[in-house]
Amino acid sequence: MKQIVLLLMILISSSGYAQDSHIYCPKYEGSTEGKRLLIDDLRSDSIDIRHTFIDLDISSLGSKHIEGYATLSLRAQMNGVQQVRLDLEGLGVDSVAAPGMSGYEETAMGLVIEFSDDIPTNSDIDLTVFYKGFPIKDASGWGGFYFTGQFAWNLGVGFAADPHSYGRVWFPCFDNFIERSTYEFRIATDPQYFASCNGTLQDSTMDTNGHMVYHWLMEDPIPSYLVNVAIGDYEVLESVHQGVAENFPVQLFARAGDTANLSASFIHLHDAISAFEEGYGDHKFDKVGYSLVPFSAGAMEHATNITYPIYAANGGLGNESLMSHELAHMWWGDNVTCQTNGDMWINEGWASFSEYLFDEYVYGRERYEEHLLSDLRYMLQYGHHFEEGYRPVSGQPHEYVYGDHVYKKGALVAHNLRGYLGDEVFFSTIASFMDAYQFQPVSSDTLERYFSEQTGVDLSYFFRDWVFQPGWSVVVLDSFSVDGSNVTLHLQQKLKGRAQYHDEVPVQYTFYSANWERHQGVVMGAMSGDKGTISVSAPFTPVLVTINEDYQLADARTADQLVISHTGNVNLQNMYWTLKVESVQDSALARFEQIWSYPDIIKDYNNKAFRMNDNRYWRVSGIDLDKVQMSGQFMYDGRSSGSQGYLDISLLTENEDSLILLYRESPAEDWDEYAHYEKDILGISVNAIGLMKLDKILPGEYVLANRDTSVLGLAEVPSLEYVIFPNPTGDEFNVEDSSGRVEVIRLYSTEGRLIKSASLIAGKASIDVSTLPAGMVVYELVGSRSEVLETGRLVVQ
Repeated sequence: MKQIVLLLMILISSSGYAQDSHIYCPKYEGSTEGKRLLIDDLRSDSIDIRHTFIDLDISSLGSKHIEGYATLSLRAQMNGVQQVRLDLEGLGVDSVAAPGMSGYEETAMGLVIEFSDDIPTNSDIDLTVFYKGFPIKDASGWGGFYFTGQFAWNLGVGFAADPHSYGRVWFPCFDNFIERSTYEFRIATDPQYFASCNGTLQDSTMDTNGHMVYHWLMEDPIPSYLVNVAIGDYEVLESVHQGVAENFPVQLFARAGDTANLSASFIHLHDAISAFEEGYGDHKFDKVGYSLVPFSAGAMEHATNITYPIYAANGGLGNESLMSHELAHMWWGDNVTCQTNGDMWINEGWASFSEYLFDEYVYGRERYEEHLLSDLRYMLQYGHHFEEGYRPVSGQPHEYVYGDHVYKKGALVAHNLRGYLGDEVFFSTIASFMDAYQFQPVSSDTLERYFSEQTGVDLSYFFRDWVFQPGWSVVVLDSFSVDGSNVTLHLQQKLKGRAQYHDEVPVQYTFYSANWERHQGVVMGAMSGDKGTISVSAPFTPVLVTINEDYQLADARTADQLVISHTGNVNLQNMYWTLKVESVQDSALARFEQIWSYPDIIKDYNNKAFRMNDNRYWRVSGIDLDKVQMSGQFMYDGRSSGSQGYLDISLLTENEDSLILLYRESPAEDWDEYAHYEKDILGISVNAIGLMKLDKILPGEYVLANRDTSVLGLAEVPSLEYVIFPNPTGDEFNVEDSSGRVEVIRLYSTEGRLIKSASLIAGKASIDVSTLPAGMVVYELVGSRSEVLETGRLVVQ
């Protein structure tokens, strides 16, 4: 599924049942060592629903009413089972029939059926529920059953529903991601309409009431949220795909007036199928299908019969990402399915990664990287602001199960696994994984174990760093030295939104000679901790070294690299600068990097009262840059809104008077105010937005900073109005303010990097320092107008 609009989620807390001591609830109701996810619906341990037959009359679209029955063929998984609890929401039950049944009770969310004897473990029994009513939609507006004009359809996920699986609004089921059943449908419609469902059409007949009855059979087991019906004035566009294992039909259902546009928009559908079969192994289902409906907010990956919006099949190719995303679910989310809500990145993150893969297959690697960079820029700039902090991709709470960390960062994490393993191992392991877990639910833990065992690579660090923990890292080049054919790279790892360094990070390096020869390599597992050194051989003497130039990893870096051969303006979309080439002699190779992390510390901190931006800094490098004269500008933005907001929010509040631009030629040098820039406040200095205009752009590093004299001469004894205790401490500092003026306490490293902050409520706050290393920190008490009221030193034990 891919959501197109931002929807308001409703947080609904719920209790779960722990399976062992190394799991935790996806709604964060308890965490334990290992960060594994809870299965909170254990009904499938006692009952297996083996087949579901759904017979419904949906012949009156105008009445928005359904009526019929569902027969569930089920079997006990253990002895002593005398009760079945089914989910069914918003519909009325007329009766229930089953051999040995002693009675049933309706509840707000379904049925509880009691049996006088044990349900057999060695044979199936048929339980039939007769029901009718007006099926509901989810409170968010996304999910449930829809009647719109001459269409009716369901969406099997509810964004606000708890659980999110939403098959229960139109048939009785175990509504979770675990239980799988085969399905059979008999759907009665008005004769002018056609009903499409999962699986293959067995026959269509006219019943005695003059209704057309469509009989479909889905022989592959699927969970309840993937079950689908779509009714409309459909024609079918049919083709056959020549698959890896066997050929299979492709069926596209649309109104006659939409078929031409659909064909044009889906011109690369068969390419998408081929891309995913090549990458993930053979398509496991008996067909590929899409049904068009008049829905305005996305699509839903119902197995073999994707519900797809008419607006996205408009004759153009602008929605190919949506088309390919939904198709990719036939592997990620339909074949293998997430085990819990908290494992949703396995469905949605990998389907979003598949959009990149489609772009690469059809349009080339450059398009793959463009798509990846779009998601990466978004997450580095906005993701942690829009979802209340940096989050791991696994274990999202209920309201963020269908959020940006799951979709966008989940895609980037899948890409990073590709970088850790290399293409051959990565794709062959996925194909074998799809076979090993065909038609089964899986967890993040399942992925970790299987990929580690099959590849022989210990991926515990990867899953710890990228899946189970939040934030980002980036490996940057500090310097390099050359001794004959041996090149030694001195590296640093920087962090964003996390306190623990990544381990076993592969480092991709690219060497350039003075005449632009290029040599590239990768050292797997090269980087752990904050500093590292690797030595590799080179066929020439490099004058320029880049790290991660081809985006082997989506890390906290975005870059623009180009050959400058003529004058003019260039938009550096990954650097967020606008470049103007004033003059050029011949040509130059230029690389512009935006590092989304903290810069190196000021070396002479006692004499330089600068507090640098800890969110981003820039690096300019290249070959023959002395042949080019460049100027440019970029926007600083400390707003918590807008298309460029959130960039400098930790540095800027409302007043830009102290804002300056620092520069150093290389990491060996110290930071100083740049000599060739002018600040343009755009008419007002209290709106946290403006321009830095650079008369000259030189190779080196740049960072925004505040000139803050309060950082120097720190007060050792705090005013009696403010009390901070205990000091020293290894747990937390408590702040009490009797003046009513303090709004925020901030902690900085002695180098001026922001570590933590907390807001005072009723004049009090506590700030946890238990995860900080022992040593000195600087505190800053900030007032309501963002003025610094007091600074001082504290000791962390």
